[in-house]
Amino acid sequence: MKYTRLFNALAGTGSVTAMAAGIGVLPLVAYAGQGTIAHEDIEKITVTGSRIKRTDLESASPVAVISAEQISLSGISNVEDLLQEMSFSAGVAGNATNAYWTSGGYGTAQVNIRGLGIKRTLVLLNGRRVVAGGTGANSSVDLNMIPTGLIERIEVLKDGASAIYGADAVAGVVNIITKKSFEGAEFNVKAGISDEGDGENQELNLTLGGKFDRGHALLSLNYSNSEAVRQSDRIDCAKAGTPEGELECFGSGTTEGGRALLADGSQVQFNQHTDTQAYGDSYGAYNAQEHGFEWIPYLNAVNPMERFNLSSFVNYQLSDGIRLFTEAMYSKRKGEQIVTPRNGFGGIQVDADFAYNPTGQDLEFQRRRNTELGAPYFFQETDTVRVVLGLEGELTNGWEWQLAYNYGRNTGVDGWTFDIDSEKAAHTLDDSICTYDNSNGIPCGDWFGVNELTPEVIDYVKYRREGTGGNEMRSWSANLSGDLWELPAGTLAFALGAEHRNESGWRDPDSTVLANGGEEAIDGRFDVTEVFAELSVPLLADKPLVKALTAEVAARYSDYSNAGSETTYKLGLTWHLNDELMVRGVRSTAFRAPVITELFGGTNGENLRTIDPCENASGAIAENCLAAGIPADFVQDGTTVLTSVGGNPDLAAETADTTTLGLVWAPDFMPGFSATLDYFNIEIDDAITSVNGSDMLKLCYQDPEGNSQFCDTFTRHPVTKQINELSQRPVNAASEKVTGIDLNLVYQFELKGLTASTHLDVSRLLDHESTPFAGQPTIDKAGYITEDQGSYTKWRGNFSFRLMQDSWSAMYSMRYIGRADDVNVSDEDPLGKAVGSVIYSDIQAGYDVNDKLKVSIGIDNIFDKEAPYLTSWNEANTDVMTYDLLGRRGYMKLSYRF
Repeated sequence: MKYTRLFNALAGTGSVTAMAAGIGVLPLVAYAGQGTIAHEDIEKITVTGSRIKRTDLESASPVAVISAEQISLSGISNVEDLLQEMSFSAGVAGNATNAYWTSGGYGTAQVNIRGLGIKRTLVLLNGRRVVAGGTGANSSVDLNMIPTGLIERIEVLKDGASAIYGADAVAGVVNIITKKSFEGAEFNVKAGISDEGDGENQELNLTLGGKFDRGHALLSLNYSNSEAVRQSDRIDCAKAGTPEGELECFGSGTTEGGRALLADGSQVQFNQHTDTQAYGDSYGAYNAQEHGFEWIPYLNAVNPMERFNLSSFVNYQLSDGIRLFTEAMYSKRKGEQIVTPRNGFGGIQVDADFAYNPTGQDLEFQRRRNTELGAPYFFQETDTVRVVLGLEGELTNGWEWQLAYNYGRNTGVDGWTFDIDSEKAAHTLDDSICTYDNSNGIPCGDWFGVNELTPEVIDYVKYRREGTGGNEMRSWSANLSGDLWELPAGTLAFALGAEHRNESGWRDPDSTVLANGGEEAIDGRFDVTEVFAELSVPLLADKPLVKALTAEVAARYSDYSNAGSETTYKLGLTWHLNDELMVRGVRSTAFRAPVITELFGGTNGENLRTIDPCENASGAIAENCLAAGIPADFVQDGTTVLTSVGGNPDLAAETADTTTLGLVWAPDFMPGFSATLDYFNIEIDDAITSVNGSDMLKLCYQDPEGNSQFCDTFTRHPVTKQINELSQRPVNAASEKVTGIDLNLVYQFELKGLTASTHLDVSRLLDHESTPFAGQPTIDKAGYITEDQGSYTKWRGNFSFRLMQDSWSAMYSMRYIGRADDVNVSDEDPLGKAVGSVIYSDIQAGYDVNDKLKVSIGIDNIFDKEAPYLTSWNEANTDVMTYDLLGRRGYMKLSYRF
């Protein structure tokens, strides 16, 4: 059986389906266990997780496959959404950049296996690394650069693989394998829209391929476009729960007209109150409920994005034993997200005798929502180029060799269509600098109320904010693999190789932001030299209770210029008791060197949602808050805190030990059925992590003495006690641990003359622990949902049922997200203490009109399941990293083959 026929067979068996998308996921070993395969008829192939080519698909490590057929049927246009629905993507599966714009996502699409973070999941394209993507000094691949129409399959290794692929492969590996042997021409067009009549999206894809005298060439062009959906089109306001079990709307403490702290200690709101008899019409006492600003209309539920991809793959036979191969890809992405009207006023001091100051007192501006300037847009535009050039061939003894050069470069620009220069804003409130007649070009500003600003003031403080940056990777690699000699139990096979890689990243902030200290430039680089060796050792064969017993051994030495040297290993075992049952296990070590942003990242301020434990506190936390001078009736104004993030040049590499144990069963008495059960354990030492603001505050006030290092990470205003700023930088923490179980069932059978298949994929998260520092309390996220790191629900599951005949197929798919407790559970908000289980259902169908034309339709979230409310929501009153904001939506796709 040839290589392409083999994976067509994989797709034809059906596969475990990601429910919301209807995506098929089939463990390679599950298929391999279905009866005896005539190995002599199968071409040797490489499976993700090993560099050794083999005639079977059995592997000690669990590998899942998403086939091109299932991708096409799902109607999904980007790789992020394909992977985000998988049950093994516990925790946040992406940066939710399709839902909101904050937290440094910058419009990139990312993947996260086991909820261990995007930096611990290695993304490969055709088995090779890909340059990081974004708008400068980024740490992960932008999956937007890979159109789904180009993909032949995606292999997901759910195991650490540093010994095989190097650093970053701590939680697992996503290997995206593209089409290369396509012949003919195919044009695909797809359009979709939500049930509300918004969220329109379109995709066009043209693939051309064919053979020539000594080789083969493929060309792919892809264009996709998605329209924005506002959060205000899905929810009416930002809400908070009450002790009575009700939801109340609330607004941001950054208000229209501005508010200030007076010299006498009172807080006032300018030109925005209702009791004019008591306060006049210029200012009055600040009231959060009355004056709060509704920001929901200024954020997106789905962000607009436009993307163009051009890809080319050429193979050319130079001689009988040498082949030239090339891979060339170019991707351009444009995106924008609406941003709330800017502030730029915190802490500005104004004298009592300033002409526009109506209070007669010295004051400090707290915040001001400058709606007079309108709402800016946060925009990104990136260009990514990837070129691979290589030679490969076969020696006279059958050993295969390969030399390859891999080059990738990403450049980008991002910014806001306009922002406010805080330094210039301060100038307009200081009449020793400004003039009331604008005679020196610096106008004095009346910022004390709504719509009081002159065009001259607006023009003076307003500027276009724009930063640039990029990433670059250069890599040389050499590999050799083959069979060494025959042992009594089979063939001893090997693979070895070497690689040298240079990576760099840079970020040049806007000059105004740089001058005002809001962001620092980044310029970092490192290089690494690695060598590895791998053996497949047959130990026993055709013995009682041992059909075959094979060991997989690998080791890699890595020498990093920024993190020293490290040796990692892998020891795996596959034990076929008979043709029906296989036991497998892997013990390996992994490590991750700190990336450029973690080492060299300059200070950058981000407004991150943070929960203050001194608000509605009880017990020891309440006592410690009182001891710190925070009143019992304290209310944290607003939900976001200016958080200083950046790099730490003192970081060291983190190390990990991973263990997987599993069973694969394909009984002869039940043809078409297979089951896999795998246990995984990942333990990370010296873990590189940033403790989020809410956790740092909670740890500080739980035990101010024992957790004193967290009490030094923030400051409070001396009068209002509001948190002014947090510092959140990466450190080498003590440890992290993740354990769980994956169950996969696949059954293909005949049903009333039709081919039917059912698929079940379930993950049970047992532990997801992190210990911030040695001696500190361990935080277990299993069973919890967080405000900024996604959901760590204990149970996730995917199920699908598919019917097929010669010219048509139909599928129902379902995704299950188990219940979870809120990480900031409180009796003050009983409605948000826990989130119940959520089920999303989809239907898809495809029909072959003739040999050339195929039509596909689908409806996602057919029951229009709404996203649940939780206390620690990050946007739109929910967790946008986990739940569906868009609602019911449909699509139609036409494929025409020339």
